[in-house]
Amino acid sequence: MKLASVDLIYLDPPFNSNRAYNAIYKDSTGKPLPSQVNAFCDVWELTLEREEVLRNMPILVKDAGVDKSIVEFWTYWMHALRHTQPSLLAYLLYMMERLIVMKGLLSPVGSIYLHCDPTASHYIKVMMDGIFGHKHFINEIVWSYRKWTNAARHFQKNHDIILVYAKNIGNHTFNKVYINPTSSQQDVIDRGYNVNRVKKKN
Repeated sequence: MKLASVDLIYLDPPFNSNRAYNAIYKDSTGKPLPSQVNAFCDVWELTLEREEVLRNMPILVKDAGVDKSIVEFWTYWMHALRHTQPSLLAYLLYMMERLIVMKGLLSPVGSIYLHCDPTASHYIKVMMDGIFGHKHFINEIVWSYRKWTNAARHFQKNHDIILVYAKNIGNHTFNKVYINPTSSQQDVIDRGYNVNRVKKKN
C-alpha cells in the first residue's frame, strides 16, 4: 500500500483479554459438534521474537519520528513491564509495530480510530500520544453497552474505548451527523449543544 494514501483507519485489534476464542460448529440439526476450532487467540507471551522487537524498540520508534525524551521514557517503561507484566508488554509491542506502520499510511487529512477496552486502553493511549503526537489526539469515545446485573463487588464492566487521532489536527476530515430534529432536540441545538448533530438542509 502506498504511503500517506489512507484517509481513514478503523482498527479493532485484539483486546489483551487473555482468552482463547473457539469457533463452535454445528451439524445439520443445529447441535454443536464435539470438536472445536481455535478461531482466535488473545493470549500473549514474551517470545524470542517479541524480545527482539523490545531490543530494537528505541531505534524503531526513533526512526518513526518519536521524540527522543519519549523514547527514553518508553525504554524504562517497557523494561519495567518486562519484569512485572510480560504478557502485557508482548501485546503492547505487537500494537506498537502496527501503529507505526499505520501512521505512515495516513494521508495528510487522515485519522485513525482505535477500538480497545479498559484492560489496556490507558497504555495504548500513551503509545499513540508518542507515535501520533499528543497534540493530534481528538477524542476518547466511550462506547457503553448493557450487561446483566450481578453480585460482583464492583460496578459493571460495560464499556469499550475508541481512541481517535488525526495525522494533522485541524486538517482532518470529519463529517457532521445530520438529523431532522424533534422539537426537544432543536431546543437543545438552539441552546448551543449537540452542534455536531445539525439539521438537514432541505
